[in-house]
Amino acid sequence: MKRYYIEGLFISHKNISKVPPGSRPALKVIEPFARAFWANDPEEALRLAAEALDGGKWLEPPKVSLTSEEQRMRAAGAPELPGFASSNALPKKKGGTHGK
Repeated sequence: MKRYYIEGLFISHKNISKVPPGSRPALKVIEPFARAFWANDPEEALRLAAEALDGGKWLEPPKVSLTSEEQRMRAAGAPELPGFASSNALPKKKGGTHGK
């Protein structure tokens, strides 16, 4: 099994009735969706994501990826906010006798 990241925009079940058919939904009823699912293939991951919507509706087909948005941003070298650096990017303390 692989971990698939599903990202997209959806309208929840309770807000579907607020959007008239054929019209563009208001921004206040659109919600982001970003979750990871363990699955055998992308189709299974999409099915699990559709079940997680609990009756909601995708605004457009979701994006399926093997890397998360965080991983893509770090790989691209995007700037990080102070205090949110990854653990492998933190400087090592010098000195000490730990491990000797």
